Amino acid sequence: MNRTCVITGATSGLGRATALALAGLGADVMLVGRNQPLGEHVAQLCRRRNPGARAQFLRADLSSQTEVRVLAAAIRRQCERIDVLINNAGARYDTYDESPEGIERTFAGNHIGHFLLTHLLLSHLELAKPGRVITIGSVAHLGADLTSGWVERCDGYNRRRAYANSKLANIVFARELAARNEPTQVTSNAVDPGIVFSRFARNNGLKSWLTHVMAHAIRRELVSAAVGADTIVYLATSEAGTVTGRYFCKRAETSVSPLAADPDVGRQVWSLSLRLTGLRQ
Repeated sequence: MNRTCVITGATSGLGRATALALAGLGADVMLVGRNQPLGEHVAQLCRRRNPGARAQFLRADLSSQTEVRVLAAAIRRQCERIDVLINNAGARYDTYDESPEGIERTFAGNHIGHFLLTHLLLSHLELAKPGRVITIGSVAHLGADLTSGWVERCDGYNRRRAYANSKLANIVFARELAARNEPTQVTSNAVDPGIVFSRFARNNGLKSWLTHVMAHAIRRELVSAAVGADTIVYLATSEAGTVTGRYFCKRAETSVSPLAADPDVGRQVWSLSLRLTGLRQ
C-alpha cells in the first residue's frame, strides 16, 4: 500500500486505531494531535507494525487557526502528495471556552480547524488522483439545533448542543466539499464510527468521562476503537473510496438528518466557515 495518510486526533481512541491499522497495511502515516508524548508513542507503534513505513507525529491544536496553518505548511513541505486526509479530532467541553480566534472551542476544533486544514491541503490531495477526504461524523448530529445559530455563546451554553452542531457541521462540510470539488479527483465522505470507547470527554475530568462511558455502556452502545475505525480504513483503502458525498456506517451508506441533507444548510455552513477562517470562496 503506497499511500500517505494524514490523521488528526491520532493520539488515542479512534484516531490511534485508524493509524495503527493503516500502518499495518503499509501506509505512511502522519499523525496529528495535542499530546506530544502520546503521539510519539503511537508513531513508534506504527513503525513497529510495518518497519518499512514512515510514521511521524506533528503536534497541533485544531482549535487554533494559527497552529493549523503551521501544521498544513509542515505537511506540505514533507509530503509530495496526500492520498487520504482523515478529519477525526474531536472534543466536547462541559464549560464554555474559546479558541484563540474567539470561536467557541467545540465548534472551532471539531469543524473550523478541519475546514481550514482541508482547504490548505487540497492542492496536495489533488495530486493523489484520487485524493480522499474522510470526515468523522456522529449520530449526535441528529440532536443539532440551529435556532440560536451554529456557534454556542457563553450565555446559555449547552455542551450537548455545541457538540451536536459541530458534528452536523462535519457531515454538511463533507457533503458540500464533494459537491463543490466535483471537477477535481478528490472525494469527500463522512463516517459514523459508532459510540467508541475512548478518552472522549476525558478533558472534562474523570467524573465527566466516567458518566459518559457508563451511560453508553448501560445501553450497550459502546464499540471498541478498532471496530469504529473499520469503516474509515475501508474508505481509505478500498474502491469504495471513489464514491463521494456520502455518509457511511459499518461500511454501508446510511442516511443523514434532514438538516444535513438541506442544500441551504450546506451553503450556510460553508459561508460561515469561510468568514471565520478568512478564506476566499
